[in-house]
Amino acid sequence: MKFSKLSNTKFVYSIISLIFACFLFGYVTTDTGANTNGATNKATLSTQKSATVTVPLKVNVSSKYFVEGYPENVKVKINGPAALVQTAENTKNFQAYADLEGLKPGKHTVKLKVSGVSHELSANVQPEKVTVTISKKATATFPIQVRFDSTLIGNGYAAGIASSNYSRAKVIGSRSSINAVTNVVANVSLPEGIQHSVTQNVTLQALDENGKPLNVIIEPTTVKATVPIYAATTTKKVNVHLVASGGGDNTKNYSLSTNTKTVTVTGTKQALSRLQSLNVAVPVSGVTSSTTKTVPIDTIQNGIIAVSPSSINVQITVSGQENQSSIQNQNDNNQQSSQITTSQKANNQSQRNQSQENVTQ
Repeated sequence: MKFSKLSNTKFVYSIISLIFACFLFGYVTTDTGANTNGATNKATLSTQKSATVTVPLKVNVSSKYFVEGYPENVKVKINGPAALVQTAENTKNFQAYADLEGLKPGKHTVKLKVSGVSHELSANVQPEKVTVTISKKATATFPIQVRFDSTLIGNGYAAGIASSNYSRAKVIGSRSSINAVTNVVANVSLPEGIQHSVTQNVTLQALDENGKPLNVIIEPTTVKATVPIYAATTTKKVNVHLVASGGGDNTKNYSLSTNTKTVTVTGTKQALSRLQSLNVAVPVSGVTSSTTKTVPIDTIQNGIIAVSPSSINVQITVSGQENQSSIQNQNDNNQQSSQITTSQKANNQSQRNQSQENVTQ
C-alpha cells in the first residue's frame, strides 16, 4: 500500500482530530482548575469571623512593687479574616496586659491592651479596664505545715509525722498581706479508709488567722507532701504528766495530782518508740478552791489511736498567793492610813501656827 494513499484517508484525519481535541481538553481543564482554586482561596481569605479567647493577664510594673486587684485571666474578642482568626484562636500567640510602669503606690484604673495580634485583625479586651492597688513589695519566710483529715484514716491505722520536700516557703506580697499571714499550709487530700502512706503534689496556701487565703505569691508554688500511715497495733505503758491549762487565776497556785500514774497507749510502732510520757491537759479556769475533776485524755496525736483508761481523776489543790495578797493589801491599807494620819497632824499644826500669827497681829 502506498503511504500517500493512506494519508488521504478519513481514518487518518479522525486520528489527528482526536489528538487535538485531547490537547484542548487538557488545557482548558488545567486553566479552569487554577482559576477555581484561586477563587476558593480568595473567598476563604475574604470570609470574616469573630472568636473570643481567654488568656492570662500580664501586669507590667516595677519589681519593687506588688499589685493586687486584677483578674488572673481576661477575654479577648478577635475579628477579621476567618483564617487569621482561626490561627490566633489555636495558637494564642498574642498577649493581654496592663501597663503600670511609672505609676506610684495607690489605687489606679488602667485600660487593658493587646499585643502580638496581626494588623489585619481587631482585638478588644473584656473587661476594658481594671482597678488595681499598687503597694511596696514585702517578703517573709514561713514554715510549711502539712495538714490532713485524720478521721479519714482506716480503723487500726494511724498517721506518722507528715512532711514535705520543702520545710519553708518564701511569701511575697504587700506589707499588709505579709503581716496578716499566720500559716503556710499544704493540704493533703486523703481518700476515706486509707491504709497506706500517701504522697501528693500540693499547692501551697498562705492563710490569715481566720483561715482565709491571702493574695500573695508563694515560692515554691507546690511541694511534694507525704503523710506516712502505719498499722497501729503496738501498745506501751507510759507515765502520765499533768499540765495545767485554760488560764487560771494569777493570784492562785494550782497543784495537780492523780492516783493514775501510768496509762496504756495504742499506736504505731514508730510513734510509741519516741513516747516516754503522755501529757494530760487539766483545765483550771474558774477553779477557785480545791476540787477533783474527771479529765478526758486527748488521743489526737501523731501515730496514737487509743489510750486506756480514756479519762482519769485529777485532784486540783488551790493555795498560796491569795492569803499573801490579802496580807499585802492590808499592809498597804495600814501604810496609807498612817500617811493620812501624819498628813492630818501636819495640817492641824499648820492651822494652830496660823491662828497664833493672827492673834499676834
